[in-house]
Amino acid sequence: MCGLVGVVGTGINFVDAKVFKQLLFVDALRGPHSTGVSINGADNVVQTYKKSVNSTDFLQLKAGEKISGTVVTDFLLGHNRYATQGAINDQNAHPFTYGNVTLAHNGTLTTQSNLPDYKNFAVDSENIAYAMGLAEDPEDVISKLKGAFALTWWNDFECKFYIVRNDERPMYVAHNTSRDVYYYSSEELLLEAILSRNNIDYTITELKAGNLQSFDFDVKGECQVAFRKVKLQPKPAPKVAKTTYDSWAYPSASNYKTYPVLSNYKLKVGEIIEFYSHGLPDTFESKTKGTLYGCMTEGTKVSVKSYAQPNDSLAGYYTGLVQSMVRDNGVDTIVVRDPWLIEVVDNDKNNKGKEDLVNKALGTNHVNIISEQAHV
Repeated sequence: MCGLVGVVGTGINFVDAKVFKQLLFVDALRGPHSTGVSINGADNVVQTYKKSVNSTDFLQLKAGEKISGTVVTDFLLGHNRYATQGAINDQNAHPFTYGNVTLAHNGTLTTQSNLPDYKNFAVDSENIAYAMGLAEDPEDVISKLKGAFALTWWNDFECKFYIVRNDERPMYVAHNTSRDVYYYSSEELLLEAILSRNNIDYTITELKAGNLQSFDFDVKGECQVAFRKVKLQPKPAPKVAKTTYDSWAYPSASNYKTYPVLSNYKLKVGEIIEFYSHGLPDTFESKTKGTLYGCMTEGTKVSVKSYAQPNDSLAGYYTGLVQSMVRDNGVDTIVVRDPWLIEVVDNDKNNKGKEDLVNKALGTNHVNIISEQAHV
């Protein structure tokens, strides 16, 4: 996961530059490994500064603060990198410039083999920039991309700024209702928070997947915004296959067999289920982890397990995310993660001696107490 932020338009001022720096600062949440910024000047010469540091440190650097605060430019293009391919260094930070194109990418391609000279690039994003620099039409590259992407780039020959994404990565664009300036971000709430913080009136939209948005800076100095539908690679069909478990993944996993996906129980991976568990035996808090055993309380009764839980886990009703299914000692067992205690039974025998832990859980304001005993 990386983050894309920026400002595009005519008459970019100090408030816009301030917005950009704040977007870049907060966007470190999406990418702490590297930060980069590109601008163009009055002579349309692109300048880029990028470092393998998070944006907090980047903006403390004299060069980083200076380029991020530029107002004599048609755009401020920012990127916060979370490294998924290639080493973390200045060279692999975004943006990348090839030919007339300066480009930043959020996402990861599943293959680069559709791109020219792909064997020469350790970073897929750099390969995209290289291909875009060679292309006469952006769609020639976009239509070949396999995997997740959101792209922002400037073509200094055309004097155009572009934004595009597929449905595996987000992008939001806000228009300043008072001026011919646009702001974009990978996260809607981040964009709204920074614009509101700076008292900017705006309208915001999510860029549709496959819609290429362009900002054309014509000879009159105006910014003409246009949209064009471009071809995307079809999304591969999900693999409904079998799940296997390596011996290192779970305790006694060598006894687990390959097991079908959860269709027999009408459950889906990632679905939230409710289950009852008698908890762990400890009556005091401990950093030691244990396995939480339980049984679903809704729909088909089926055993539930959640590994590596804190040893202050109480008896009660939990919710959890379905992760997988295993065959544990001949019993179908749903494996869940992120269990969340929602109700404690006040007369549950399994909570005897755990009164301090019960009171602490109730004090968190997200746990209820009920008087009925669980019969599962």
